[in-house]
Amino acid sequence: MRRASQLIALVTVLSISREARGQSDTTLKLSTSKPTAAAEFRAGVKDYENLSFESASTHFKAAVDADPKFGLARVLYAGTTFGLDQKTLEAELARGVSDAARATNKELILASGYREAVLGRSDAAAALFRAASQLMPNDRLVTFAAAGGIFSATLTAAKDLVARYPDYPLGYNSLAYLSWNEGDRAGALAAAKHQVELNPTAPNAHDTYGELLQWSGNFADAAAEYRQATTLPPKFPEAFTGLAEVAALQGQYDQARTFLNQAIANSWTPQQKLGYMRAIVGTYVLQGGPTDAITKQLEASIAESKVQHDKRTTAVLYSQLATVQANAGNANAALQSIAQAKAASPDVPWNVHFYASMAHGLMKHWAPAGQELTALRNQAADDPSVSKEFLAALEGYQLTQQGKAADALPILMAADTTNVLVMNRIAEAHTALGHTAETAAWNGKVNANYVMSLGDFTNVNSRRRARLATPTR
Repeated sequence: MRRASQLIALVTVLSISREARGQSDTTLKLSTSKPTAAAEFRAGVKDYENLSFESASTHFKAAVDADPKFGLARVLYAGTTFGLDQKTLEAELARGVSDAARATNKELILASGYREAVLGRSDAAAALFRAASQLMPNDRLVTFAAAGGIFSATLTAAKDLVARYPDYPLGYNSLAYLSWNEGDRAGALAAAKHQVELNPTAPNAHDTYGELLQWSGNFADAAAEYRQATTLPPKFPEAFTGLAEVAALQGQYDQARTFLNQAIANSWTPQQKLGYMRAIVGTYVLQGGPTDAITKQLEASIAESKVQHDKRTTAVLYSQLATVQANAGNANAALQSIAQAKAASPDVPWNVHFYASMAHGLMKHWAPAGQELTALRNQAADDPSVSKEFLAALEGYQLTQQGKAADALPILMAADTTNVLVMNRIAEAHTALGHTAETAAWNGKVNANYVMSLGDFTNVNSRRRARLATPTR
């Protein structure tokens, strides 16, 4: 917090001095004297604006290689490179800002803003980007960042940005998702479609439109947009996951796995590959097994996470494997996987407590299940990253399974009732209480929800349970 305050104070001084000397240059003249570094940086910014972050990362890295003192390029390289450990990330960001301080005020402010954004300090980032936008009022990307960027913008800010720059594609990406989140599906689809019209050669634009079409239940047009995204440079493996989701939602599980293997083949990073391997687990879960196939794919994902030295993901995967083993009645294997999950990482991820509790619950081991629930509840008190929906769903599940469904419902209804996991647990509580109509209604909401991520283990499990509980005609 102290560092953020110092940066904001610096911005204030720079802004005041700008006003004192009158109108300044509004363009960002790069400090690097290396033509290759400048060219790679501009290519990276173009990919960044097109939301092709992995490709942007390769260009920013090339810029840094061409000019190791190019601080802004280094910060953007760190911010777009997935899989960096926290120590390396912070070191790269710190060095980038330090080098930018030897360049121009504009580069320093931008580098500082992106650093704060990457580290999750959104208030400081917003202040810095607002200052940068004063120095560069005609720079659309800087204005976009000042409005909250990709992850922190509000619907009002997105609408204002589009009104100011009606031909800027990036603004419509934020507007599309924010409109959807506010319940304006027609507005969301219109914004996503207009982004494609403004930027037809960008794969992410087609992927965004495809995703919103999928969420709307228009699978045919969604698949067409996803396919278009797979044909455009730079390579965009996420579009193959979109095709896999559309296929899985229609019960085409083998086809979904084919698409995910294409995503793996086109992965930019080992971390992406692992994510797609976990999505393959999801196809088997949604399909309903067989257990051996789910186990084999989870074990392959565990092996890959170990190769990547990703201890936290290894821990979570072991705990997910425990639930599969417990559900299959293999108690000894489940208990061993729980132990391996807790031994895998020095700081046990909160997800491990969730899945360990679920595994114990599936085996009717209510004392250890309760202990894991308590551990999760205690962690939630200090760690804002713990999902409130997971906690409510776990409490509701244990109460329902122990004959206290009436006590479970208030807890579940106080959570986010648009969350698929929560909806599924509400349906189960109503089932236990003999509420046939309510059960059907909640399972119907799950079955009609097409906002799916195959790599989300609880999401696909919830969908499978809802489908199994819904009578077929």
